[in-house]
Amino acid sequence: MDLQIHIDGGARGNPGPAGAGVVLTRGDGSPLLEVGYYLGRMTNNVAEYTALLRALESAEQMGAKRLDIASDSELLVRQINGEYRVRNEGLKDLFAEACDRLSRFSQWRLRHVRREANARADELANLAMDAGEDVVVLDRRGAGNGKADQSTTNGATARARKSRSSAVHEVRVCCVQPPNEEVCPSPCSAEAIYSFRDATPAGICIHAAPTILQAVFAARDGSGKQEVTCARKGCRARFVVQ
Repeated sequence: MDLQIHIDGGARGNPGPAGAGVVLTRGDGSPLLEVGYYLGRMTNNVAEYTALLRALESAEQMGAKRLDIASDSELLVRQINGEYRVRNEGLKDLFAEACDRLSRFSQWRLRHVRREANARADELANLAMDAGEDVVVLDRRGAGNGKADQSTTNGATARARKSRSSAVHEVRVCCVQPPNEEVCPSPCSAEAIYSFRDATPAGICIHAAPTILQAVFAARDGSGKQEVTCARKGCRARFVVQ
């Protein structure tokens, strides 16, 4: 079996809470595995190596023979390919283990790609860091072998999709000036924060909602922070959308 693999690892704080993203596809491009692994506290470079090891472990379990591996970590790629020496003591054992695992395949290639070409693995690593646990978005390694396809049956998949939706779609709206109580009965108070995901939160009056929603949709498209004012005459409520 030939496998295409994308890997990424990262830590928030370096060292800090870390995650690894692994994407496995068949040689024909059909997806097999998309997982984000929560790794606890470690450095960026250790997380990158751990992502490689997790991917190699899965590939070996599947009986893969040839691997095409992509990573956006230039250090990892150059070290594994013998272009850089491994000087960091914390990486030497990981390097040795990675080389040992790679030697078990009949053919492999590890290549460096730009971050934008590795976006899905990066997203999975961040999903795991956000969730504080492993997240299985897709697992079809057992499809056709009498095993369940976890892309539809694994409970972690639902959590991953929920986390992914929140991370991508959430827009925060803060009230910076409450409405004039004589004009608007809305319970909105100063510094109240509303989270827009896939539904409109309670507490914003129907007169302010259309203007706020326009700014929310614009924020999702990347337009940045906006300040909007309620359209109701005399209300004077103002909101910051970001």
